[in-house]
Amino acid sequence: MIILNSKNFNSNHKQFKILELYKETDDFYNLECPYCQSDEFIKWSSYARIIYYLDDKNNLKVELIEIKRVRCQKCKKTHALLPECIVPYKQPTLDIILKSINEDPETYEYPFSYETIQHWKIIYQKKYLSYLKTMFNNKKEIIQNILNKIIDTYEEFYKINKLILMMSHKGIYNIACF
Repeated sequence: MIILNSKNFNSNHKQFKILELYKETDDFYNLECPYCQSDEFIKWSSYARIIYYLDDKNNLKVELIEIKRVRCQKCKKTHALLPECIVPYKQPTLDIILKSINEDPETYEYPFSYETIQHWKIIYQKKYLSYLKTMFNNKKEIIQNILNKIIDTYEEFYKINKLILMMSHKGIYNIACF
């Protein structure tokens, strides 16, 4: 898979949505094969993928989009072309995942369970830190600090909610936070 960013699009727009450009574009620039570093590609195929994203008004949208694929002429490997806002192997875009991790469960409005958000937190701490570094121009310290603060806040909130739930089970409190 090849992650596309603004340099891969021929656009004069200063403010643009990369997802909108991706849907409208068939020709991408500055592509390089991750295996052989060749820049010789042909259009190969596509597949449909459901994604969740935030529109201009921060409303959750669900859409079926066409993921474009190319084939390297040198090594004959095929690659999916993903815009940088789409996380590999996930339906929600990066902004939704990061917002969900940091969201207050009392005002939570997305269709993802608490367990899913916990899973994302673990994954982003361990597996996708390198992906996040690429997204933010390899500023490791900034990303690590942001991620640690998000995770610490979420863990603290989880502990408090767990305590309240345990007390409500014992009859100490008659309320639950979930």
